[in-house]
Amino acid sequence: MLPPAHTVLDSVAMAYVPLWNRERELAGVRLCVRAIHPEGVDANHLLRAIGEDWPEAAPPLLLSLQTPRLQQQALACPPIHNTWLEMPASLFTSQETLARLSIAQRKGHHLVRAGALAKLRGLPTPGVNHRNLLSVAPEDRFDALPGQMVEGITTQDGVRHALDAANVSAVAGWPVADVLRNHRGAPLQYDRRVVHQVLEVIDDEECSIEYLERLVRQDPVLVYRILMMVNSAAYGLRREVGSLRHALMVLGFRELGRWLVEQLPEIEPDADLQPVRFGMVMRSRLAQHLLASGSDDILRAEVYNTALLAQLDVMLHQPLSELLGKLPLPARMTDALLRHDGPYFGLLDLARHMGDPDKLDRMETLCQRHEMTLEQVNRALLRMLATSRLHASRRSERLTF
Repeated sequence: MLPPAHTVLDSVAMAYVPLWNRERELAGVRLCVRAIHPEGVDANHLLRAIGEDWPEAAPPLLLSLQTPRLQQQALACPPIHNTWLEMPASLFTSQETLARLSIAQRKGHHLVRAGALAKLRGLPTPGVNHRNLLSVAPEDRFDALPGQMVEGITTQDGVRHALDAANVSAVAGWPVADVLRNHRGAPLQYDRRVVHQVLEVIDDEECSIEYLERLVRQDPVLVYRILMMVNSAAYGLRREVGSLRHALMVLGFRELGRWLVEQLPEIEPDADLQPVRFGMVMRSRLAQHLLASGSDDILRAEVYNTALLAQLDVMLHQPLSELLGKLPLPARMTDALLRHDGPYFGLLDLARHMGDPDKLDRMETLCQRHEMTLEQVNRALLRMLATSRLHASRRSERLTF
């Protein structure tokens, strides 16, 4: 029985790492979990809290339980739909632990062996079905790793080799800094997928302004340029427009479509930017989900856009203060973005840290600083991940890992 002071989700810290496939789309999510209050955690309650109602269309979860006790307990638990269990490579080397892994596999668990590529290369395959999550060092060279996952790649050339030449199934994380560094010569242009999605639905009579906004705000550069355009002298508005939804209403569907067609020659063709942008969307959606339940849609949209614009400087290669100074944003947005203060800053700060597994030990302190509980932020993370493939869709689609 769990101690009353801590529920299972109030006793762990969580962080996420997206898994990207060859199409540069979300293949799954590595969910890293560390016990902060071990007395309040057992794997059976934890797995049920995470995945018992995991949606069919949600991305598969690679559960990385970062304490040996939870790993061993998880192997004895009933499997959770659409999840994999990550286990350290050391468990695949002894007969005793191999027997436990074999039993777990027969129960229905999908197993992933995690270890360094250099140490696992050439070793005999253990007698348990599994996939590998291979940590790659800068000096590692590899040709073909079909069906395997890799992590630790820090360059754009590295992920291109892994996905396009070595045929790995997924890369954990993305070399955002290096991809953006290779574009430092000019501001980034629009996301091709987003522009085409908007153009496809803009003449649909059933397309609502809410759905159109959800599509547009997948691209921070597009959001910024629309706000800049609507507030330009060309529109001569009596009141400034600081809301994306208001800006779309001012433009109208037809004018937005005409303007987007004019932007088609400027679309950025580099597919490696797709995980960069989608990662920004995931962080923005997490900040939105961290809001108290019951918050109205206008407030939720404002928090989302605050988090999205927080990363605009790395896209347009200008100081954030200069970029935002051109927009009539509400004070609570600029307080969070420029002064790291105000009601939205805590949401942005937590969302940023939950995307970094190296910050797991700091999560409880960070939650206390921003007056939230571990359970609140963990539930917000799970809600964001569960809908991360559907946030820009009007219908559910089943995608496979």
